Amino acid sequence: MQSFKPSQDMTFETVQADCQRLIKFCHKSKDSDLRVDLSEVTHCDSAGLALLIEARRLCNAQKKTCIITGMPKMILALAEFCGVDGMLLS
Repeated sequence: MQSFKPSQDMTFETVQADCQRLIKFCHKSKDSDLRVDLSEVTHCDSAGLALLIEARRLCNAQKKTCIITGMPKMILALAEFCGVDGMLLS
């Protein structure tokens, strides 16, 4: 299974391009699971969280399972602060 890897900086500056890549990746993939690999992410803001929520939405629409791997502690802390950790970890 291939993984989608967003930019190292998941921020307002990068997330629009990452979202376009994510949409193409999701539509092109024939797998029933979509793996989002965050192991190389070094910075994330609320736009980055929105990208992860969009990944979940895309998967739900295509009847795929979204698997987020390698989530750095700083993304988890931001998700908890914003109240979306349950959505991302489910």
